[in-house]
Order: sequence, then structure tokens, then C-alpha cells
Amino acid sequence: MDTKRMDHAQSCNLLPLGVNNQFLILGVVGTHLSSIVMPEYLGLEQRSQIVGMWNAGLSIRQISMQVAIPKSTVYDTIRRFRERGTCANQPKSGRPKILNNEDRQGLDRFISENRRANLREIKDAIAKEVSPRTISKAIHDLGKRSCIAPKKPYLRALDFERRLAFANQFGHWTIQQWARIIWTDESSFELGKKSDRVRVWRTTQEKHMLENLQVNHRSGRRSIMVWGAFIGRTKGPLVFLDGNQTAESFIQQVYEPHLRPFYDYMVDAPYIRTRERIAMMEDGAPIHTARISNEWRARNRIDKLPWPAHSPDLNPIENVWKTIKTRVSKHHQPHTMDELRAAIQTAWNELSPPFFDKLLLGMHDRMQAVISANGGPTRW
Repeated sequence: MDTKRMDHAQSCNLLPLGVNNQFLILGVVGTHLSSIVMPEYLGLEQRSQIVGMWNAGLSIRQISMQVAIPKSTVYDTIRRFRERGTCANQPKSGRPKILNNEDRQGLDRFISENRRANLREIKDAIAKEVSPRTISKAIHDLGKRSCIAPKKPYLRALDFERRLAFANQFGHWTIQQWARIIWTDESSFELGKKSDRVRVWRTTQEKHMLENLQVNHRSGRRSIMVWGAFIGRTKGPLVFLDGNQTAESFIQQVYEPHLRPFYDYMVDAPYIRTRERIAMMEDGAPIHTARISNEWRARNRIDKLPWPAHSPDLNPIENVWKTIKTRVSKHHQPHTMDELRAAIQTAWNELSPPFFDKLLLGMHDRMQAVISANGGPTRW
């Protein structure tokens, strides 16, 4: 065999037998085949086999018969090998990317500064003739996606400081200590609430950055306001409030007929031994901080846990309201105010002690999340 064929064979990684420059050709079947099947695609191993047989001195016809491949395909395989000097595929150039690295860097900067921009606005900003699908794919390649902005209260610098101070003060509390707090709150349930979701571009880790949040606003839709409480794994009363509340009406509707009896009952509970260790949690709503409200609690010797403003994410009862709203929407779908009221009461009645256990188990994580966020918003 000539030197040229020897070099070609070596480039295809064929094994010499060591006798008369013959080569070991793996997979060659020495029997004639009755039919030849056109393959969809010749792999590297098949092409190497054909070239090896050709280098060993076999004719195109002989190769075709032994490997069951048409003579034209064998001929083209050998021709390409002689032109290129290799059995491997030629590298494919492919179509160049529409958005180059500089474009993608500019895209990343723009959506980081304009989280709520839609695809049309982004397309106008990068000033290139590209489809929305191309832009969306490029954004996904940057690790960002379009997400619904969580609704959170607006936090001032002072709120950051007070939230951080609260978390540092109570971050070491045990579950037993948290179980001595009466968690209270009001919540509004709206009939036929429509979506007012806002979408933002962000990564998974950027969910609670301030620019990716939606500030809460009050709504004018028909709604029912309720007050509820729990301590430890014990569920307190659920109170449906009448009309707009003042401090006086709140005392008459909640404090006197519901909070006072519930507090007295829990003081005598077997697992709570010390009256002074029980306290209640309330947010900073005017009906809670009014002079008349403070005097009522002092007169009834009910201590209040100091609470940072605009911090519903620290109050586990917020998860109670979220659970009830989900159940009402999913299982009841009320159409009238009476149906809404009944659905709320049913969902409240269905809450079990293990549900409240789980809420208190998460208090340590809530405190640590506030500390990690330096007083900023958390995932709760």
C-alpha cells in the first residue's frame, strides 16, 4: 500500500495488522448481502470503515456489497476523505447571533434599570430589528424572567432600622416563647376581586428587591372586614366587623366581647403558667394605638408586644389570611356577600392545630430573614 493511503488510514484511527500493510477493519461482514439499504446518515465509524476498506485495496463495488451501502454513497465518502484528509465532519459555521455580547450587556443594563418594561419597550431601547421572541430568549439566557411583583408595604429608612432592631431582639426566642403571644390582625376579603398583577423582569434571587415589589393600595370594591386571633396551637374567635372602625367601636366589637374572654381563658390554660408572660400582638393601626385603646389594655392588664410598623411579614397570622383566601377562591367561589361570609367562616373552622404549629416553627426563620435583609422585605 502506498504512503498516502497509509497516512489516510492513520488519520481515521484504523489498526494495522502488521502484515503487508493490511488493516483491521472492525465490523466488516464478509458475506454478500441480498439487498442494500440507503442509510439516513453515515456516522464517523461507518465513514472510517469505508475509508479503511478502500485503503486496504477493496474496490468501491466490494465495499458497497460488504457494508450494504450504495456505491454512490461509498464513492462520495471516499471523495470527501481525499479532499479533506479526514473522516470527521467539517465544522459548521451556522448563522451568527442577532444580538452580540455588547447588545446583551446593554439589554441586561436596561432591564435592570427598567424592571417593568414590556418587550416592545425593550425592543425600542436596544434599537435593533429583532422579534419579541428573540428578546425574550436573550433575557432568559441572562437568568431573568418575567415574574409577578409581590405586594409589600412601602418601607422608609426608619422602618428598616426598627424591623432590624426587632429581629435582633427576638431572634433568639424559642417556640415556647412565641407560643405565649396572642397573634391578632384584621383582614379584608373582597367579593369578585380582579387581578391587578404587575410583572417585572428579575432573577430568582432578586424577588424581594424593592424595585421588584408592588406597593399595596386600598381598594373600593365590596369587602368584608374580619378580626381573628390565635395563640400557640389554639384558635381564637373570628369576628366580622361592622362598617368603618373607630377605636371606640373596636373596643365594643372586639376587645370587650372577644379579646377579654379569650385572654382570660388562655391565662388559665394548663400549658401557660405565668400570666405576665402572655402578651398580644397588634400592628400600628390607629384603632390599636389610640389613647382609649391603650387605656383599655392597661386597665385589663394585657401586655402588648412592641411591633415595628409596616411588618405584616413578621406576623404569622398573615399566613392564616392567605390560606383562607386561597380556600375561599378555590373551593367556594362566592357570588354574594352572604356566600362570602359563610365561606370565610368555613375556611376558618377548617384550620387545625398542626397548621398553627407550623406557623410558629417558622418564626425563627422570619427573624433571620429580616436580619439577612438588613431590615428589608422578606419572602413572607
